[in-house]
Amino acid sequence: MRHLQQVLKYLGFFRARVDGVFGYKTFEAVKDFQKFFKLRQSGTVSKDEFDILKELIDAGINKWYTPCRDFAYSGYLPVSMSTELRRGRTWNISNIIALNSISDRLIVTTENQILAISLTSGEVLWKNARTFPKAPPVISEGQLLIPAQNLEILDVYSGKVSHSLNEDIFTTSVAAKGGQIYATSGGIIYSFDRKGNVLWKYKTSGAYCTSPALGYDLIYFASYDRNIYCLDNKGGLYWKTKISDIVKLPMAIWDGKIFAVSEDSWIFALNPLVGNIMWQKKFSDEEFLRPAFHPDFMLLVNYKGEVTALSYQSAMIKWVVELPATPTTSPVILKDTFFIGTEEGLMAYDVETLEPRRYLEGSKITAVLPAALGLFVSTEKKLVKLLPK
Repeated sequence: MRHLQQVLKYLGFFRARVDGVFGYKTFEAVKDFQKFFKLRQSGTVSKDEFDILKELIDAGINKWYTPCRDFAYSGYLPVSMSTELRRGRTWNISNIIALNSISDRLIVTTENQILAISLTSGEVLWKNARTFPKAPPVISEGQLLIPAQNLEILDVYSGKVSHSLNEDIFTTSVAAKGGQIYATSGGIIYSFDRKGNVLWKYKTSGAYCTSPALGYDLIYFASYDRNIYCLDNKGGLYWKTKISDIVKLPMAIWDGKIFAVSEDSWIFALNPLVGNIMWQKKFSDEEFLRPAFHPDFMLLVNYKGEVTALSYQSAMIKWVVELPATPTTSPVILKDTFFIGTEEGLMAYDVETLEPRRYLEGSKITAVLPAALGLFVSTEKKLVKLLPK
């Protein structure tokens, strides 16, 4: 019963204290859940309905740890959401640069403060106006890791700073797993423990390194020396591969491959364990945003507004659609829909039909995040929650 209440709370249906007692508020929360999914509103939970809740939890509902969901930079959340949306709650929060979520809270990062908002009530849980982020933060092990010249480590549940790392200047998003935090500064990648002690550092010959990506118990990043690097968790070089162009975007890990998108719009697919290039392709002269991934395709968006789906095996183009305005966010993909922010609103596309819908028309979109069975979207002046109709 406590688990049921906790899941319903994460989804935004249960607004009371988790106490393990099936009382009136739990009964009403179950009915709200059944109504949302167009099920018979009995107030009791059948095995099929438990299976729906389990599927949502297993899919990682409310877990959006990095600017592209996970430390593999997939941009994919395997839950269903219709492209037919309605406006829910609005918050007057301006200059948002990133959105993250974990369990029952949304983390909102602006140019001059960080807030935690309850996914259940919509109320502000805490606010930190002493940290000035230089890049989107990430969530790991109950900590919020914020590049702000120093690397600030906040408790995600209280907003209090536990450590401030001043070993170098940190202005790009970091990665973390277990007891280690990986952060790049200039051409160096550092590993810290959770208390901020340096475990190791690895220096490349480039002036800049991308944010690290994690997979296969390895660390992947690119340097301006035109190499893609793979290190083990002790800082040892596992492999490095020379490529023809500079990479500024983080590596992405999907379908047993490492993907790199270069400044000159080359797409490289590499073997993650040995580093050999499996394929490379250039099909646009326009610079790309971070890619996102669906089980059936890799999605690329360039600044001209062309949205291209590629096959993983051969880099064959599956389809192309054109946005009505300049894109401002990397794509976010769900099971049957994908979303892209633009200078003139949020675009929502059905994966099968590619039928478009536009929301928040006339507003520049700065961040998009699916959580609590809805979609959180920030404009330059507001944070808006969109819900399925």
